[in-house]
Amino acid sequence: MDGDGLAANPLQMQPEVPPRRRPKRRQGGSGRPFPKGMSGNPMGKRPGTRNRATIIAEEMLDSATRPLLRGAIDDAQGGDGVMKRFCISRILPPRRDRPVRFALPRIKSAADLNTALEAVTAAVANGELTIRAAWEFSQTIDNFVRVIDASEFARQLERLEAAAARLTAQPRESDDADEP
Repeated sequence: MDGDGLAANPLQMQPEVPPRRRPKRRQGGSGRPFPKGMSGNPMGKRPGTRNRATIIAEEMLDSATRPLLRGAIDDAQGGDGVMKRFCISRILPPRRDRPVRFALPRIKSAADLNTALEAVTAAVANGELTIRAAWEFSQTIDNFVRVIDASEFARQLERLEAAAARLTAQPRESDDADEP
């Protein structure tokens, strides 16, 4: 029976098949099915795709929302201070910045910055602006200062470059004029 390629156990009676070798992976090595920097899904998840665990948790919470909410409200009415604060924080949204009506003087040059800061300070003193709003206006004015400084620097640099170009061009013309 050795020559016919059958297994030694007569019950199995299957031809001996040499063990199959897996082809070597060229991709990313052991534990990395894809080359480095290349995933199995190069497009990534579709926009709006949600995590399965999050979906399950939301479904579980949705089914228990009414009893949980009723219990929280009962605790708050029963005198639980933490639950009162929690319920109020959910009923009243957190306060957002509101638009401020304030006429900031027009800023065209560095000379106008002093007037603008004086107007902000006076508005705080009169109670028209909060200190936080005044600080935000002062930051805006500070940004104007930076823009004005940068534009003045650019203008001065252009003037200096033009003057340097004129100075380097003048000797060449005079050298050419001397030669007949």
